[in-house]
Amino acid sequence: MPFVPNFNKSRRNFIQLSALVAASFPLWSSCQNNSQAISENIIIIGAGIAGIAAAKTLKSQGFQVTILEARDRIGGRIYTDKTLGFPVDLGASWIHGIQNNPIGKLADDFNIGIKQTNYYHVDFYTNNQNKIQDSELEQAESLYEKIIAQAKSWSENQEQDVSVHQAVNRFFKPDNLSPRQAKLVNWLLTSEILIETGSDLEQLSIWELDEDEAFGGEDYLFPNGYEQIIQNLAQGLEIKLQHPVTEIQYNNQQVTVKTPQGNFPGSAVLITVPLGVLKANKVNFIPELPQDKKTAIQKLNMGVLNKVVLKFPQVFWEKSYDFLGYFPKSSHNFTVFLNFNYYNSSPILMALTGGSFARSLETMIQQQLTDKIMAVLREMYGNSIPNPQEILVTRWSSDPYTLGSYSYIPPGTTAKERDSLASPVNNMLFFAGEATSRQYPATVHGAYLSGLREAQRIQKFFMN
Repeated sequence: MPFVPNFNKSRRNFIQLSALVAASFPLWSSCQNNSQAISENIIIIGAGIAGIAAAKTLKSQGFQVTILEARDRIGGRIYTDKTLGFPVDLGASWIHGIQNNPIGKLADDFNIGIKQTNYYHVDFYTNNQNKIQDSELEQAESLYEKIIAQAKSWSENQEQDVSVHQAVNRFFKPDNLSPRQAKLVNWLLTSEILIETGSDLEQLSIWELDEDEAFGGEDYLFPNGYEQIIQNLAQGLEIKLQHPVTEIQYNNQQVTVKTPQGNFPGSAVLITVPLGVLKANKVNFIPELPQDKKTAIQKLNMGVLNKVVLKFPQVFWEKSYDFLGYFPKSSHNFTVFLNFNYYNSSPILMALTGGSFARSLETMIQQQLTDKIMAVLREMYGNSIPNPQEILVTRWSSDPYTLGSYSYIPPGTTAKERDSLASPVNNMLFFAGEATSRQYPATVHGAYLSGLREAQRIQKFFMN
């Protein structure tokens, strides 16, 4: 039962992508001593994994590269917090599909420890400390998968796209199930997709659901934090922190990137800011972006996955499970907890929330949120469990430098808009990031590969 994006599709562009990844590794080893300097100066906006991957590759080819980062840290939506005494990833957490995954290759090259996640290894409760049996959950999962398959098959014969909610409701018939079974299937239809996409079912395209591609194999998590990948990749790069970009001017000769700290001229600019920032018009383009680019930005949407991290004085839950699950009376509640004790022996639980419920948490004061989440945990484990010693809450949809977690496709929009978002403008403006990845959106490896893609595109243009 995957609680994060983990779609299993064939990789139509696997050979090309593998060649792209393979080409990047040997080049980096010489990037400190490249004697064939190139006069072109490339400005990269954003020190997330897309920007850093592109910068690393371009520098290895002799380009002059400067990264401008709005935050006081690198990583973007990869963010490992250590204030609880243990590393906790508040942004990206997983390598999705270990087989041939470039992030897995980086972890191996940098000797970074990873641990497999089993999404089916869930200790599942209803209220009053009642456990749901594995057989019940397996039966509900089978029904859930059947309903999704029926909805997808039906949608293929329709002339117009509809929401996942509309399509699923044609085949989900609660009256034909027992009340408990119906609630379990409904929980899967909401909670699972909410966390996978960061969006409610009413906002998701049924045509585009599960249409992206995936690397095979299991998912893996970083017990000591995803930031290890970023820190290793960023070595030797020129990165200017606390340089939020406000304007980009471009013509046939050069680009000028403006920040409150000064202007940065360049031969080209690679823009890796999240889709949410582009949608909010946080960066002014002079001249304006072409209409197809503006349309893509407007049509694609940004989902939200928020996390609530709780550190307890001791572990009161079963240590051996990857996840704890809760079957609530209302879908707008906490339903999935990642058991950090299983990964790094810490007394920490992380609640995963998506869609409108995740957004609603951002308006709560900490005591409200603590009371709400502890009410759930006490339904699961009884009133004698302790209160958390510390709590961390993410607010990705109100974070000014992300304005969301990852992109999704709403009804009436197609994945072609990702291609439009990725297309360069006048060979001066280039675009990367997970939202520009048609094959692997909403993933770290999708963002990483998009950075390599644009580095290759920039190199080809300036070296020909």
